[in-house]
Parts: sequence; structure tokens; C-alpha cells
Amino acid sequence: ALTNTPSENINQNLLAAAFSQLILVIDQENADAIMGCLHYSDTPELLVKEAITSARQLFDQKKYEKSILIMEGCLFAHPQDSDELYNLSQAYSSCGNYPKSIDFGQRSFQTAANRPLLQKIKTGYSLIAVLVKASRTKEFYSFVEEYRPLIYQLISEPLVDDSEEAKTQHYKTYTEIAAAVTLFFFPYIEDQPIKTRHYLNLASKITRDGLHYLPSSNQLNPTDQLNPNSPDLLSDSIEKKAGVIRIGYIASTLSTHSVGWLSRWLWQYRDRDKFQVFTYCLEPAESDSFNNRWFRDQSDITYYLPCNVEKIVNQIQHDQLDILVDLDSLTIPTIYAVMSRRLAPVQVTWLGWDASGAPEVDYFIADPYVLPDNAQDYYAEKIWRLPHTYVAVDGFEVGTPTIRRETLNIPATAVVYYSAQVGYKIHPDTVRLQFQILHQVPDSFLLIKARTDNTAVSDFYREIADEIGLDCSRLRFLDKDPDEITHRANLQIADVMLDSFPYNGATTTLETLWLGIPLVTRVGQQFAARNSYTFMLNAGITEGIAWSAEEYLKWGIRLGTDAELRQKIAGKLLDGRNTAPLWNARQFTKDMEDAYCGMWEYHQQKNRKILTKVGLA
Repeated sequence: ALTNTPSENINQNLLAAAFSQLILVIDQENADAIMGCLHYSDTPELLVKEAITSARQLFDQKKYEKSILIMEGCLFAHPQDSDELYNLSQAYSSCGNYPKSIDFGQRSFQTAANRPLLQKIKTGYSLIAVLVKASRTKEFYSFVEEYRPLIYQLISEPLVDDSEEAKTQHYKTYTEIAAAVTLFFFPYIEDQPIKTRHYLNLASKITRDGLHYLPSSNQLNPTDQLNPNSPDLLSDSIEKKAGVIRIGYIASTLSTHSVGWLSRWLWQYRDRDKFQVFTYCLEPAESDSFNNRWFRDQSDITYYLPCNVEKIVNQIQHDQLDILVDLDSLTIPTIYAVMSRRLAPVQVTWLGWDASGAPEVDYFIADPYVLPDNAQDYYAEKIWRLPHTYVAVDGFEVGTPTIRRETLNIPATAVVYYSAQVGYKIHPDTVRLQFQILHQVPDSFLLIKARTDNTAVSDFYREIADEIGLDCSRLRFLDKDPDEITHRANLQIADVMLDSFPYNGATTTLETLWLGIPLVTRVGQQFAARNSYTFMLNAGITEGIAWSAEEYLKWGIRLGTDAELRQKIAGKLLDGRNTAPLWNARQFTKDMEDAYCGMWEYHQQKNRKILTKVGLA
């Protein structure tokens, strides 16, 4: 009707009212009507502002398709607005439409070129995250090199404008993106821990300053609401017992996620007489049977919380913890912000990633091998080394295989190499080494499972294969398995597992060793480049550990051509299930709890010294 009505005859109040109602029920059919309202409005800017607010609310409610309809409809008003392009990129990424997300992400980064440095970093980090999700490996590596100088510039240069307004904007953006998180992908690119940790520590301090400077802006997701099925927050906590240490674990990954599979034994074997355990599960998972069995039912109290900093902070403060343990590190900015608030006298990072560098985190759990001897020189946290391994499990559940050699057109006599890592762990230099191994081992094949977009991954591998002259018919690209137990069952098709570098496998390495499959890994200097090294030593083998690219190549060829050696390694691994530290989760739990006791005793001693010094002890 609008198209047949002269604009001067349109009641602007009715138009605005209709627009407000239409965006509440937005769908593909009425999208054109919304565009008509914008076209005929005397104040389109006001309507666009209202529409964008609604779009963001829909996004927060995970109604991404409707959010996209509104944002794209409004884009005509500001086609070069970096923020609106950024929001569209985020929405498309959440829908799994990565080509569209990358397109809008690139446009957002380009249009931010003349905006403040923080805006460029925010849009650049978002683009990197999408490239990772989409397994656009080549573009990922290329763009990180363009993005890296921006991070170094931001961290190294002081604020030029020292006004309160400039500080507020500066720290607000830091809080939104958590500056330390912007360095998250660097260990996937290079093994340079001294440099990476230096910048990470600086970024963490600046982020902390921002969080403290803006205490009212700590809610990274201010529109999140509590799950109505969650237990009442700030209700009476469990009684605090004398001589018992209260430990809180916070994570968004206490499910059938790698962190969940590996950490569950701490709950299973915990000493209930010495410790009270509080479990803070982010992103509610109350109906998750895995979570319920391994975490909720083994905790003294469990909370299911939204990713809302203030709500999490209030609950943890109420529970009066002695020790707070972060299992996710920089993978979850919300938890980073929570840890920066110093909610427990002792704060620890373990398992989910490398240490965050957050100034309020006291300890990072490691072992004698996963960090080099000089690591304390460049870590902000105190490294607490457990006696054997920084993680141990009692094993893994294994399902029924769904792939066979004949279905993959691989001869029974062939040697099968396997690479099973997420796309961003696939480094081109390591792929070239793996292809050189295939060149040297006749009748060998490489199975590749990147767990993401097979088309993007296969294009990446085929390009490198063409570059060095490898016949692509020797490559097999596997689809994602329906669940973890099937994934493990299908690993058994491998004769040799080829690890990634500079970011090793972690859970995949443990699964490989548990199944008795020989592994070739290259050891570096950073935490991420030494996971497989410590796991192999703690499983009782050294065969396959390489300290250089040349050794990686030699081990790959040797294990491919020496069937007797493969059998020997498999035997040692399977025998070690009963004796090796890697498979003794009960002892590992005791080692962790001894560490907690040591940390708590050190904290108490420090307090006693302070009280004595001021004459209060």
C-alpha cells in the first residue's frame, strides 16, 4: 500500500508505530514492508536506531536469522559503518554461514581503517575467529600477519590523549574485546613463547586496568538473563567447615568437550573430607547427562550461570571460596573478566589453554616437561609443577568404527597415516613435512580429519600437494564423526598418527596413546608445542619424539616402514595402561590436591608474616 501512496499523505506517527510492530515479528515476508517504512519515513535515522536495537536484542536471544533481516535492511543507511558490518558478520557466523560472515568481516575491517586502533583490532580479531571456524587456513595465516602489528602497536604505545574521556573509551573497548584474548591465535602461528608471553602479559595488565577503571561496565553480555531453571542465586551457601578448603571450578566446557573429558576425574576421586567443591557451569547445561554424572553429582554445589560477569561475580563472592580454578583460560573472555576481579585468595589456571597472563591469577599448573626449565622467566603466574603430568585420565570410552579401509579404497597392505586436528592447528610447514613422509613411504596414505569445513581444508591440502608434486589420490578427507566415542573408534584405522606443530594435539594425543597407536610429534618451546611430549613420556614411550623438522621427517618415515617397531610401541602403550602416570587419574587427583594444600598453606604463611609485621599476630 505504501508504494501507491504519495509520501506527503502518509501519517508519520502511524508509520513509526507500524514499523515498531513489524520489527517485533520480523520474517522474510514482511522484510520489504519494513524497508518501505524506512524509505517513506521523515526520520529514517530514528527508525534505523530503533531497528538496530531490536536486531541486537534478537541476536542476544540467539534469533540470528531475524536479527540478520533487520540489520541487512538497515544497512542502506550506513553502508560503510564498521560497527553494523561487524554485527552482521557476527550474526552470520552464529548461523554457520561462514562465507557471508567472512565477507562482512572483511568489509568491517576495511572500513575501520580510518577509525581508532582499538576498533581495527576488534574487527580484525572477529575476522580471524571466523576464518578459524571456517577452516580457511591460508587466509587465516595471511591475515594474522596483517593483524599482528596492530596488536603490538596497541600494547606498546601509551595513550596519547590522557583525558578522562579518552581513557574511558580506551578501556571500554579493551573490556569488550579483552585485549589479552586478541593474542589467542599467535601460538598456532609460531613457537615464540618469550615474545608471545611478553605481549600477553602486557595486554592482560592493560585489560585488568580497564576492568578496574570501569567497574560498572564489566558485563560483557549485559542483556543475558538468568536461566529460569537455575537454582536461586545468592541463596544460603553450604556451611563452611573448619580446616576444609573451599575450591571453585569455573568453566563453560564441563560437557562432552575436551576439558570435560579430561577434568572429570578430579571430581570423581576428590577427597571429600579435605575439600568442598563448588562448580560454576557457564552457558546452562542442566539437562546434560554427562555434566550431571561427572560434575553436578560429584560437587557439593553446582551453579548453571549465564555468561554475565556481574551475576557470576556476585555468586562467587557469596560462596567465600579459598581457591578459584579457571579451566578455560583465554578461550572465554567472560571468565577472564571474572578472574580479574580477584574473587578468591588463591586463583589458578589449569587445562583449557595456556596461562592467561591475568595479574590476579597466582598459579599455572604444569609438570616437569610441558614447559621448559626457563619458563618462569617469562610467565607472569607462578608455575606450579606437578611431579609427573599436568593431566591424567583413567582412559576413554570407545565406540564402534564407522570407517574401514575398503570403504576408503585403501589396500589392506598400505600404511595409513592420520592427522586429526581442528583446522587452525594445521600449519602449512607441518603439512609439507607430512607430504615428504608420504613421498618416502611407498604405498602410504594420509587420512585428514579437520573436524570443520572439509571443502576448505581439502582445498588447502591439495594446493600444497600440487606445489610439491604429491599425488592427491593418496589423501583421504574424513567427515566429522557423530560423537566422541565414534571418533575414537575410527582413530584405530591409523598405523601412525602425525601430530600438528607448533600447536600439538592434546585430547587427540591422549586418545591416540590410549588406543596404542604410534605417534610422531615435534617438540617446541611453548606450552602448546609440548603437550604430546609430556603425554608420551608419561605414557612410557620416547619413540616418535622429534626435536626438529628433520627428526619429525625421520620418525615419520621410520614408523611407516618398520612394522615391527610399530608393534613394539603399541605393546608398550597398552602395557602402560596399568602402570604409567598418564593413566592413573586417582594419583593425579592426589597430586592436584596436594598442590592446592601447598598453595593454601603458602597463602596463610604470607598472611601471618604480614600480620606479624604490623603487630597484629
